[in-house]
Amino acid sequence: MEPVAGIRKLGFRRWFERQLIESHVYLVTFFLCLILVIAVFEQLGSRAGGLERALMFAAIIGGGALGIVSFNRYIALLFRALRLAERSTCKNCGAYARFSVLDSTRVHVGDDAGDPDGVWLKVKCKACGHDWTMA
Repeated sequence: MEPVAGIRKLGFRRWFERQLIESHVYLVTFFLCLILVIAVFEQLGSRAGGLERALMFAAIIGGGALGIVSFNRYIALLFRALRLAERSTCKNCGAYARFSVLDSTRVHVGDDAGDPDGVWLKVKCKACGHDWTMA
């Protein structure tokens, strides 16, 4: 779920919690793939036939690829959630995660070095009415 749609639908706190859960599911998937690759690699030394070895190599390649994708997804989701969490406190009154999304803009990745995700959120504090941009 895109950050804007998720925050509007769930609120920031629940969106942040779900992002953390989803990212850690990817981390668990990475560790399971790592265990698979290590276990299958250990079995390569056994007296397996040609077809069994081919299947073992396929399992190693598939598990390794899925593990790499899972780890990259874990890092991307975690850092996006943390980046937005760092900017979710109102500088005026200090309220955390009590804002509504006014506008969102997607810019091309690379336009701003500080925004790797390309999403900018214009938000307004529900407590004091102060508005700021979360990048």
